[in-house]
Amino acid sequence: MAEITINSILAIDCGSATTTVALIEQVNGAYRLAATGQAPSTYEPPWQDMTIGMVEAVREVEKSAGRTLFNSGGWPITPQNTNRQGIDAVVIVSSAGSPLTVVLAGLMKNISIATARRAAAMTYAAVVNELSLDTGSPTPANSPLPNGTPREGRLSPEAQLQLLQEGGPEAIILVGGTDGGAVRPVIDLARVIAMALRMPTLAEKPIVLYAGNSETRTEVAEILGPVAPLRAGPNIRPTLAIEDLAAIQMELENLYVQRKMAQLPGFQKLNNWSPYPVLPASKSFEKVITYLGRHNNLNVLGANVGSRATVISAQAGDYQNSIIRSDAGVGHSLASLLKVVPLEKFQRWLAFEMTPEDLYNRLLNKSLHPTSMPETQEDLLLAHAVARELLRLVMEQVREGWSLPPVAGMGQVQWNLIVGGGQTLTRAPQPGYAALVLLDGLEPWGVTSLALDVAGLATMLGAIATIQPMAAVEIAARDAFLNLGTVIAPMGHGTPGKPALKLKINYADDHYVETEVAYGSMQVIALPPGEKATLEIRPGRHFDIGLGQPGRGALAEVEGGILGIIVDARGRPLRLLKDETRRQAQIRQWLGELGVTHAIT
Repeated sequence: MAEITINSILAIDCGSATTTVALIEQVNGAYRLAATGQAPSTYEPPWQDMTIGMVEAVREVEKSAGRTLFNSGGWPITPQNTNRQGIDAVVIVSSAGSPLTVVLAGLMKNISIATARRAAAMTYAAVVNELSLDTGSPTPANSPLPNGTPREGRLSPEAQLQLLQEGGPEAIILVGGTDGGAVRPVIDLARVIAMALRMPTLAEKPIVLYAGNSETRTEVAEILGPVAPLRAGPNIRPTLAIEDLAAIQMELENLYVQRKMAQLPGFQKLNNWSPYPVLPASKSFEKVITYLGRHNNLNVLGANVGSRATVISAQAGDYQNSIIRSDAGVGHSLASLLKVVPLEKFQRWLAFEMTPEDLYNRLLNKSLHPTSMPETQEDLLLAHAVARELLRLVMEQVREGWSLPPVAGMGQVQWNLIVGGGQTLTRAPQPGYAALVLLDGLEPWGVTSLALDVAGLATMLGAIATIQPMAAVEIAARDAFLNLGTVIAPMGHGTPGKPALKLKINYADDHYVETEVAYGSMQVIALPPGEKATLEIRPGRHFDIGLGQPGRGALAEVEGGILGIIVDARGRPLRLLKDETRRQAQIRQWLGELGVTHAIT
């Protein structure tokens, strides 16, 4: 069979709330984005068929492109024929459906369990409980303990068994012991798990993933193999100084695809649309962030805020990591988020008065209607307050990974490029809203470019690259991202109202502008998209612009965007005023400084 030349690609992303479809075609020898379409995702009742929303989004693309891509029965026409009907390839990613439920079992909470937690955070998994032999405290920390067990000290055998069964886990990750280290405690823990799995209260046996001391693998298999499906891999903590997460991450990802994605209504029909496997959206997103960083030799941070999960992918030198919080979304998982993040953390970002009771009820109501869009500016600002805390929560987990070699010593990484995705950001009515959410949630410092994934392509590009790398490269370079502008943000703090830094902007046409920006404020300086300028940055003596020495000046060549140059002189780490009235005024001031009009006054 002759190999098919791929001149056109249909990329589909089925999200928790929205399904996005993109048509990519070769135009004059280069791949370009031809059209996009969106429709509500339809894997939930009353439709219970994820392909319904996809076909609706495809029909929208057909109207925009003036082409027929699917036949009347709702199936893709492949390959593209001489009448330009159909497409040569279809690629699909998905983040729909609930996460894989996981229990972690290990020897030490701050070592083997912490490593297992990081592995679970790399895919769509929800850790429902943790059992470690050095403490009686499960996760989450605010959850009740079985049988009233005290938080300090070992759990009773009965409580251990209950902990392993609570939440109906679909997988149990057993870890502990460095290679050549502890043996007997790992064996004892395997026996506890085996006892729990033999109890009739479990409706379905979870898969046990063993990634502990490699010397105990045979004995663990003899204990657990007869009572549950068992998969063993390399030790995730072979030494105290090394983590090896790749194998366990792949096992969890495969389980998610088998147990969750493949069970979505309509998935089997969807799977027949294309010979290429359906990828988790987070994996595809990770691939494109990694590419952007390595190909351009940049430190790149990607942040995708979804209805059910928030994904942050980081690429900095040799370091690459992705964190997925399946309990941290702006819609479907908002109720879970309220159990993790204190209400006052959301409230601190509001530019208007709202009682804690009203705030809680508004957020809970949103969780009951996860696909609803903001109807008022209060709704919009409330959604953005949630997005800030989602980003801060996940970014904290990303930083935890920097504590181990070879990442130790990274300190406060300077990001050359930040890419924001998800409709909470990309559908903001004015770009200043999205920029402020990214700045408040991620707190970049130094000199950073901000971009938005306005077409919703970032989660698809990694999948596109697996079948036609050049298409992904050319779309990423030309069509995928909207350049918001360049942020100048010094580290440090000063006196409110006093100058934090001075700038001289040298434009390409030889004219220049000089300005100074007071600590606690922001300023936007015009620099249109595609135009470049050279900045002379002179920070105050308490501020570091990224050269490791407060007060030391720098030269930087920057590119403009729809906002231009954003000078964020609010200091790092960001400090909010404690007085509620003054803080609300502060938030309104920042919105105004970023060009947001009609803000609540």
